[in-house]
Amino acid sequence: MTARAGLPRSLLRVAAAGTLGLLAVGSTVSTGPRAASPSASPPPAGRPCALRAVPGVAMSEGFPDHTLNGHGDEFAPSTGQVRALTLLIDFPDAKAPYSARERYGEFFPAVRQWYARASYGRLDYRSTPVLRWIRMPRPFSAYGIGRGYGWDAHTAMMRDLLGVADAGIDFRGYDLVNILVTPNAGPPAEESVLSVTWTGASAATTDEGARLDKVSLIYGHDQSGFRVLTHENGHAFGLPDLYAADDFPRTDALAGQWDSMSLDWGMQGDLLAWHKWRLGWLTDRQIACDTGRGGRTYTLRPLETPGGRKAVVVPYDATRAYVLEAREALGDDRDACRTGVLAYRVRTDVDSGQGPVTVLDAHPRTSACDFSSGAFNSLNDAPFGVGESGADRAAGLSFTVLGRTAAGDWRIHVTRR
Repeated sequence: MTARAGLPRSLLRVAAAGTLGLLAVGSTVSTGPRAASPSASPPPAGRPCALRAVPGVAMSEGFPDHTLNGHGDEFAPSTGQVRALTLLIDFPDAKAPYSARERYGEFFPAVRQWYARASYGRLDYRSTPVLRWIRMPRPFSAYGIGRGYGWDAHTAMMRDLLGVADAGIDFRGYDLVNILVTPNAGPPAEESVLSVTWTGASAATTDEGARLDKVSLIYGHDQSGFRVLTHENGHAFGLPDLYAADDFPRTDALAGQWDSMSLDWGMQGDLLAWHKWRLGWLTDRQIACDTGRGGRTYTLRPLETPGGRKAVVVPYDATRAYVLEAREALGDDRDACRTGVLAYRVRTDVDSGQGPVTVLDAHPRTSACDFSSGAFNSLNDAPFGVGESGADRAAGLSFTVLGRTAAGDWRIHVTRR
């Protein structure tokens, strides 16, 4: 879940096992009017597949145009050394049941290792923990943290946090702040998922001038394990929610389990190639940009392995593109249900949580690996295998998976009308 000052957001999650059920719903309170969305600017001539972010769209899937969108320091850097300050808090009415070191160990070093694999070593994630419980001055019940808690509750928490911690902790020099809340504060995660990331405005400022403007808070024991934090930090890097925030059952028709920004408990735990390109983990040379008419054959190396061409991007207007990539049961995807060529549509004019990515299902009448989730398994077998074809008439696109090379790469033929 992501929450941005001035941009109301909401969250629905469901259990990974058992019947479909509501676990959480939340939203932020707008701190200002939302401006109308201007038209998308075209991508630069030298990067025709790097669709531009649409101003006014919450966490647009496009590449930022800093002269137009003014992203500035709204999001944390996603390459090089990224420094996170990690704090642990409890409350007078919810005292931590075990040590701060044990709670910290639920997430680290696993989060750092996940980012190292996913980024091919391009993100050096450094967490600096304060390994003691910071007791908040008011009871947890006093903050109104529950389904739909908003900006006022968040700012109250952050200001109270600085009141008890600012004197002893130097907040300067960090790219983002993680707050690991004692898991007994609030309802269990199987009843209500409260974890959230706030970006876009500062909830509080330290005496030294450090702004709490990129903060991920983790509550309870989420079924995602440590990956709930990689999901939340993904928002701090500018990635949107891919599940359907207002109609969560539609998630099966959106991105399924193929990206941790969709279902972070899913079997396919990595990020999509489009996200890796946006974050700077893939170079332009690793993306085949198909803007011409006719047919072309491409060879794709599995996304989970370093090097090689990773995706074919086929733009078909200023805000929409198709992406083809190869997925294998390796690395952060080691528990993947199916392998093959994954095809999906990206829209840069769609808000976070409203379906900015839609996966094309190669096998729409079946699901797979239903043990992975009590629902949301229909896209687990979405990849196209050797000899299978897909098409989108509206986009004028068709493709066929031709086969595998001796090195294990995938060969596909793409045709554009």
